[in-house]
Amino acid sequence: MQNDLTTDHWPPPGCPDLCWPEQLTSETRVPWYRSVITAYASLWEGHVTEAHFKPVSETELLDLETRLSCPLPSALKSYHQEFGALSLTEKLCSVSQDSDTPIQPLLEAYPGIVDMLEHEDEQVLRLFEDMIVFGDYLGNGNMFCFLRESGEVFYFDHDDDNLLCPFFTSVEEYLDALMIRCLAEIHENEEAGLELLAQRYGPKLVRKWLY
Repeated sequence: MQNDLTTDHWPPPGCPDLCWPEQLTSETRVPWYRSVITAYASLWEGHVTEAHFKPVSETELLDLETRLSCPLPSALKSYHQEFGALSLTEKLCSVSQDSDTPIQPLLEAYPGIVDMLEHEDEQVLRLFEDMIVFGDYLGNGNMFCFLRESGEVFYFDHDDDNLLCPFFTSVEEYLDALMIRCLAEIHENEEAGLELLAQRYGPKLVRKWLY
């Protein structure tokens, strides 16, 4: 993490304030994300978890979509084209299938689900079959997934009787929330970050996600 000698100059120049931007559009998100990720990389500079920009090519993304037999949500595709940064407060799954945590169907990422759903009906099984993992919460088996057709984001919690919980209407919302989590860590103000998330998405979601 940042050297103690540099604390007088922290957060680093260009780091956004810990707040929601006034206007978030497809155009304004890119510079906001870049500023947040750059500051977060400075926070963990030299550490194994330091975020690195590794933009992904259109060819790699098309190959992934072919393997998945579905398109990536536009926000996720744009994110990997611009940044490809995987190590933030949570680990985003990689486009590369050679990664330890690739973007892949939930049933491949967590094969044990098959046994857990042994007595469920076909409708429930189809829901799980349509889930694509794109975010690894903390490497503890809990993951964020998007629904193939709608792009809606679900949280998979293997320790909960309700394995799948609807979380965000889109990957875009998840990424926005992830930036707030990064900013809270950069500004060393977790409480303020949690409050911002609770105001926008409700305290129940925040408790499910972070407690």
